[in-house]
Amino acid sequence: MSPPTGPGPGVRLDDEAVAWLVRVEADTATADDWVALTAWLESAEAHADAFARSEALSAEISDNSVEIAASISRPDGEVLPFKPRVRRGPRWMPLAGLAAAATVVAVIAAPSAQRAYQGAPQTYRTGVGETLEMALSDGTHIHLDGASAMTVQIGWRTRRIDLAQAQASFDVAKDPRRPFVVDVGDQQVRVVGTEFNILHEGQEVVVSVRRGVVEIRQPSLGPDPVARLVKGDELRHAEGTQVSQQQRVNPDKAFAWASGRLVCDDEPLSRIVAELNRRYALPIRVTRTAGAKRFSGVLELGDEDVLLRRLADYLSLSVQRTDHEITLS
Repeated sequence: MSPPTGPGPGVRLDDEAVAWLVRVEADTATADDWVALTAWLESAEAHADAFARSEALSAEISDNSVEIAASISRPDGEVLPFKPRVRRGPRWMPLAGLAAAATVVAVIAAPSAQRAYQGAPQTYRTGVGETLEMALSDGTHIHLDGASAMTVQIGWRTRRIDLAQAQASFDVAKDPRRPFVVDVGDQQVRVVGTEFNILHEGQEVVVSVRRGVVEIRQPSLGPDPVARLVKGDELRHAEGTQVSQQQRVNPDKAFAWASGRLVCDDEPLSRIVAELNRRYALPIRVTRTAGAKRFSGVLELGDEDVLLRRLADYLSLSVQRTDHEITLS
């Protein structure tokens, strides 16, 4: 996609930066516009500096919007001075010309500049039995499991996910200038470009890595990482505590749900049922005794009755079905 056009081949870099800011904050802005802006910013350090100056100008216009609007009715030629600021906007725009800029204050404003930096938040939700695959504007691919929710913000300096009660796998596009951060429970997962899976179920957070390096932080414990995971590492954390357990696993196990399978390695039935309830509309309940039993094997996430009969036979359980739920006891 070509950059915004200017008044001619001699267009000044600051003018181009302002054009970019207006373009990405317009109601018609698309993901392609953000991708194009990112490419422009990263193509030269001077571009990022010019964009920062355009944001500073935006803030100055916003701060003086009332005075600017009032100045429109002043006699021609009268110049409205701004109040002194510690850091001023760029000198390339004459102060007299800022009165005309009042017409674009709603487009170029401090909140808009902040959104340009952080990215506009967008929330995704899936229902029970529904999965969602998506490609973000930075090239990252996400597969969201059933009964899950997350909020995505892709800015030109930050990439951030807020993962609620959910399961999701991530194949993150490498971008050293924009670390990819996932806030999940009381932990923070930070990567540059890697492939990993996160399960947030109740108070448990499970992070499994299939490629690359994943850094885990727990802000309440300070800025230093509590763990660094590589391929085959899995970390289980009890939210609200300082307890985390790291172990080596087959990384494909954590991603099996995306292909319609659930791989269990001596898992308690209560944990298995919690994952099954993301997939099936008729909820499954277990008694305390049944929930403590453990299962190892591969479950095909197809017909619910077939799957539950297999579990019940293996664990010597009974199955009671009503119109509202299925109980294993």
